[in-house]
Amino acid sequence: MTEALLLDTHIALWLDSGNDRLRHSTRALIDNCWRNGGTIFLSSVTVWEIALLVDTGRIELDIPVDAWIDRFLDRPGLEGVPLAHRAAARSYQLHHLEHRDPADRLLIATAIDLRCPLVTYDERITQFGKKRGRQQEFSIEI
Repeated sequence: MTEALLLDTHIALWLDSGNDRLRHSTRALIDNCWRNGGTIFLSSVTVWEIALLVDTGRIELDIPVDAWIDRFLDRPGLEGVPLAHRAAARSYQLHHLEHRDPADRLLIATAIDLRCPLVTYDERITQFGKKRGRQQEFSIEI
């Protein structure tokens, strides 16, 4: 039983919109976590990424970003999580990540800090998890 999950940005957006790219198995994982009293975390890093995507015109939301976040987090079992100092410092140490995307590093470090899996379809994060997950005490769910 998964007690907590951290959502990657694309997973949160697809979950909210009902996008078909969210696999049934991923939806079941999230639903099972909810049903069993677990917590689904949304990082402040994801909030920043969503705001950036809206600002650059890469995505459109049906309401302003701050209202979208409030609506998203208003669901039972969902909780916003700030970026912790420890995770920010740890993210710099994740030099084995194939690319240097700071948001991905911060999300990985946050998942490590929370001791919960990161739910993502990002192939580079998945590869990092396979190669370095045990060493970093990091896991993913897809």
